[in-house]
Amino acid sequence: MGKQQLRFAIAALLVGVAWGYLRHRRHPRRQVLALVQGLEWFVAYGGAAALLDTARSALETEPEPPVEFERITHIRQVIEERTGTEG
Repeated sequence: MGKQQLRFAIAALLVGVAWGYLRHRRHPRRQVLALVQGLEWFVAYGGAAALLDTARSALETEPEPPVEFERITHIRQVIEERTGTEG
């Protein structure tokens, strides 16, 4: 549910920025006010909690052990001579 809630909160952020820009379109600091409006909506729709939940889940999961590679340092080649006279 955390990812779905986060997507919903991001959508609220984008709509909040658009709404804030339209609401304050004549103000000299309209971009900042629009961003604040978007952040307010993001937090109100659970975006901060979803981000924290996602971060906690990422930190609590066990990392996969690294893949170990065997290093080849020497190659030995054995050559046998065969003649047609052996029985």
